[in-house]
This record gives sequence, structure tokens and C-alpha cells, in this order.
Amino acid sequence: MQQSAIFKNIGRIAIEMYLLFQHHTTLEILRNVNSDLDLFTITGTGWHFVKYLGPAVVVVGPDLRSERNQHRVMAGPTYQGIFPKVAMLPPSVQHCIWMLSVPVVYPRLDTVETLANTFASGKKAVNTTYNLLGKATSSVAGIIGGKEVVQQGFTQVKKAVGKGGLMGNVLNQFGDFEIADELKDLWTHESKDLERTYFIRTLQGISQQKGIRMTFLSGGELARIRDYTDPIGSFILTLFPDVNCAGAGLVHNPSHPQDHKTMYQVITSPIVAQPAGNYILKMLHNNKLLYVPNNGHKSTHEVSDTKEDMMEIFHTDASGAAREMKKLMGRRNYAACVVYDPDAVNGAMNSHAGSTYAHSIASGGSGGGSSAGLSKLSLAVDFVVQGDGQFTTPTKYGPVIVPHLEFGH
Repeated sequence: MQQSAIFKNIGRIAIEMYLLFQHHTTLEILRNVNSDLDLFTITGTGWHFVKYLGPAVVVVGPDLRSERNQHRVMAGPTYQGIFPKVAMLPPSVQHCIWMLSVPVVYPRLDTVETLANTFASGKKAVNTTYNLLGKATSSVAGIIGGKEVVQQGFTQVKKAVGKGGLMGNVLNQFGDFEIADELKDLWTHESKDLERTYFIRTLQGISQQKGIRMTFLSGGELARIRDYTDPIGSFILTLFPDVNCAGAGLVHNPSHPQDHKTMYQVITSPIVAQPAGNYILKMLHNNKLLYVPNNGHKSTHEVSDTKEDMMEIFHTDASGAAREMKKLMGRRNYAACVVYDPDAVNGAMNSHAGSTYAHSIASGGSGGGSSAGLSKLSLAVDFVVQGDGQFTTPTKYGPVIVPHLEFGH
């Protein structure tokens, strides 16, 4: 279906609208520009960007939709084109933020996936059985004049276990398991497992070589950076909905929590449609131990040097009530990120002790002297969550601190 003429034409129009409204450009303009300072393509399918938010922070936005299918997120040549651009970033870059529509670090929904597969198989079996049995029975009933009554009876039984019956809260309008397609879209789905491991392990290698802290920003289909006001300072991160919740996680080496293997995941979504259902959030709040395997190996979650964890940051609800589910918040939200110098905030630099911005900002980007270079910068991410009422004051959660990476660690 993805390769049909109808869907290809829909995709063509979608790309044109995406480029026009999100990037204020067109395919004609891009194909006549030799520089990749704006958007660039590697395979001719999909447009990516690398943007500088001052000298110390870079945002990488790979196109995760144009080459996606049921078995991959991006094509191999695309990775081979993007990774060298990151590996060749200038020495001033300390943080690389990857804007990925779907989270790389995310709790597993193994139970739901099993249920989805079972339901899909079961639905087909039930429909086939009832259809065959119904035809046979109604054929016999037709001889004695009860054909319509028998057919109506079988239809009612099928409805009783369908969307209008026992499975009414978890089936979509087509009678299929509502979350099945969303599961296939996740990086954590088994169909994307090897690709996800390759992505994480390659970034860990680049992080170690360059001394750059890698961070993932995810949560929706379309990503946007708004209200960026300073050469390095602060910016607001918003994404249009996909996972419909807020949260933060990380992959890390528990033995060396600050080294290059530590990469943070920020999940934020304004949730234009509706938040994730409580039954899904409860399943996501499981205590299953997760580990990233070595490159080229499928995930078995045997202990390795890279562990996955979600952070417990939502201890109270926006209403003030205590929360049982502390890892993910199913409310409309956005994330605000500030780049700062921990030493300056802690008062180590007396001349700028009262500032919440990095010392390199206050000193014009020099870090205190023409040869001193940039200060060691960290990221502070706050989640701003909408309350229940229309005029309720939003609630702030955080901050989640993404620390500077020491070169060689």
C-alpha cells in the first residue's frame, strides 16, 4: 500500500506542505542550493538539518518519515551521510540534541504487543470461523425458512466481542487493535531493534571521540524550536503529538554514570488530540530491566554496559494530588531548556554569580578570555504541564539536568 500511486501522491503533497510551512522553503529552491546549511538530502528521499544554537549546542533533525517502512526508520546510506556530519562538528560543540519524532528510550509494551498480535490473529480466526459456520448454518436454515434469523444471530455474536462490545475501549473505528500500528512505529519495536542498537552504539562512539553529550528530544511527528533568544541561552522545545505524554529517561553505564554512554531522552508533547489512556500509562510503568546489546545483536536484555531507565519526576499531579505513576505524565505539556554554566550558578565565578546563564554568554562567548574558550555547559530541562481547568496555572516539573561530558570519558 505504501508504494501505491495514491499513497505516493499523498506523500508528495505532504512533503511539499511540510517544507513550506515548517521550513519556509520548497523543493525547487532546495535542489538549486549547493550548501547544506539549511536542509540537505542524502538519498534524494527525506530532508535533514544540522542547526547551531550558538557555538556550544547543535540540533540535528533527521527526517524519520520519508524513508520509514515496517522494517526500518531510515535507510543505511542516510545514516552513513549524517553520522560523518556529526563526527566533524567543531570543537566548540558540547551538546548535540537529536530531534526524533518517536522516543529512542521508552518503556516496553510487550504485553500490549502480544495482545495486539493475538487479537489480530484471533480476530481473523473468529471472523473466518463465524463466517464459514454462519454460511453453512444459514444454508441449512434457508431450507426451513430461518436463514435471516440465523445470519442476524451470528452478526450479533461478532459485535459482542468487537468494538461495540468487550473490546470497545481498545479497538479503532475499523475494529482493529488501536495501538498495534503505534507499536510498530516505535524504535523499541522488534522490527527496529537492530537499527536502534546501531544508532545508539554509533552515537556513543562519536560522543567518546568528540567529547559531545548526546541528547534525544522526542514525542511527536513534527518538531519545532521556538522563542530562542540568546546566542546560547534558553529555548522552548515543542513537538506535535505522537506518544501523547511527557517524561525523561536515559541510557547509561551504571558503573560510570557520567561517561559517553550516558545519553538523555526528553519526551514532550502538546497532545493536540488526547493524552495516552491510563491503561497504557500503567503498562508503561513497569519495572522490567532493560539493557542495550552490542552492535549487531538483538535485544535479550541481558546485563550489558548500557542500561535503560526512565526517571521519576512526576511525584505530584497538576492538581496537587500524589501520583502513583511518576515516570510519564499524560497531560498537555512543553519542555523549556536552558543552557547554563554550573560553576557560575554555584557562585564559582563571582562576577556573574547572580546570572542563570552561562558565563560564556555574559562574557560575549569568550568564556572569560579570548583564549579561555567556552565554559563547561550543562542543559536544564523543565516540563511545563497544563492543569485541569481552562484558566488553571500550569505546573512546572524538573529540572532534568543533562551534564557536560568531559573529553575522553
